[in-house]
Amino acid sequence: MYEPQRLHPAAILEFLIGNLYNLFKSLLPFIIVVFGQTDLRKGFLIVLPLILLLYIFYIIIYWLRYVYYIQDEELHLEYGIFVKKKRYINFGRVQTVQISSGIIQRLFGLVKLQVETAGGGDKAELILPAVSKKRAEELRDILESKRSLKAQKFQETEKEEEEPAKIFRLSTRDLLLLASTSNSIGVILAGFFAIFSQLDEIFPGLNIWEIIKTYINELAGKTITVILLIVLAIFLLAWTLSLLENFLKFGGFELRREENNIKINQGITEKKQLTIPIKKIQAIRVVENVLRKPFGMVSIQVVSLSNVGAKGEASVLFPIIPQNKVQEFLELVLPEFAIPLETNPLPLRARPRYIIINLIPAMLGTILAIYYSPYGLFAFLLWPLAIGLGIIQYRDAGFNIQNNKLLLSSRTLGKVTTIVPRQRIQSLAVSNSYFQLKRKLTTLRVAIASGEIAASKKLVGMDKEECARISKWYSEFSYSP
Repeated sequence: MYEPQRLHPAAILEFLIGNLYNLFKSLLPFIIVVFGQTDLRKGFLIVLPLILLLYIFYIIIYWLRYVYYIQDEELHLEYGIFVKKKRYINFGRVQTVQISSGIIQRLFGLVKLQVETAGGGDKAELILPAVSKKRAEELRDILESKRSLKAQKFQETEKEEEEPAKIFRLSTRDLLLLASTSNSIGVILAGFFAIFSQLDEIFPGLNIWEIIKTYINELAGKTITVILLIVLAIFLLAWTLSLLENFLKFGGFELRREENNIKINQGITEKKQLTIPIKKIQAIRVVENVLRKPFGMVSIQVVSLSNVGAKGEASVLFPIIPQNKVQEFLELVLPEFAIPLETNPLPLRARPRYIIINLIPAMLGTILAIYYSPYGLFAFLLWPLAIGLGIIQYRDAGFNIQNNKLLLSSRTLGKVTTIVPRQRIQSLAVSNSYFQLKRKLTTLRVAIASGEIAASKKLVGMDKEECARISKWYSEFSYSP
């Protein structure tokens, strides 16, 4: 690997498909216009094969000039046709190395390697789309350990005598529950609406909204049973698609800790191997969404210096787990963050704020509904819901300090509990509004480093003295020699 290495020829197919797909999305309006006119369509179909041949030739030359190698504790990448580009990644800048295998890679027994760096944005700093699994693992080990290949091989020999790491897997039952309670069901339903909303622009003569209007008028004459069956069928379709999406994404999920790294394998059509260095993890988040609460299930996420989590992939440590097993899981996998999840409640005088902040939008919505709709009085039903949500938000808000770790818990709709060690806190701020000063309350805001930006967590309505105690606890660490 110290000599320039070229990617496997399958990379040509990966480059070709990826670029053509992006090109198709960009030119879709133009293609629709062209195919809508007979003369343009004929000319385009004649020229298209020539364009594709030239583009394939371009991709082959691009692949020939796409090389990588290791030199002077750096990973080098050189690529480009008309303008030759060079990229150097120092081992010290590497945050995470992800190995995955999509359909193309699996056809040829290859993998894709992505290297993420601090400040590299929301995309991988370096991508090798088609290398052998052995080569990718060698590169990953070198980049993560920052040692020479010789030292790494010695380390692997030493590991063979160690006790194997405990593996945590996602059962079929939990995978089904994960899919059934996933937020992606709502996303899929919204996607259906977005697709329908664009059909009139793509096919002007279709009049999709007239068809839907006619169908709804016909549906209004049906029995309530038929209407419920149709609604059930739509949600069943969305659930099936959500199940398929989560099965493909999290199928075969395995997690284990090896020394100072968390290793995660997941995926069916695209197998991914993700390594999360422990020292890069800044905080742990225990997330309980509304649908999983009745089942007592939560997900565990990490806030890390890596920017791999742009799509949420690297942020998911364990996608679904019983809430009463979280502490045990953390003690086995991440003892650096293990702490009881019990919290100290906020003072009772903080409760009105949580109720009012939810009640005001409900009141404004009611006024607008009464003004614009004859059925606006039904909007008064939002008031008890808003009051109930405020009470629940107040009840679930809390904090705790134990073993040099700070725990903050809060809820909007879903409940989020954040665990952050004192040494991982970037800054701690205390603020007071006019109304808080009168009630001797404060707002605590904690900043946590996360990729190229700072993630933050706040807790509103803390007792002034308790907040001062937390500030002192943090300051003692900040100014300690």
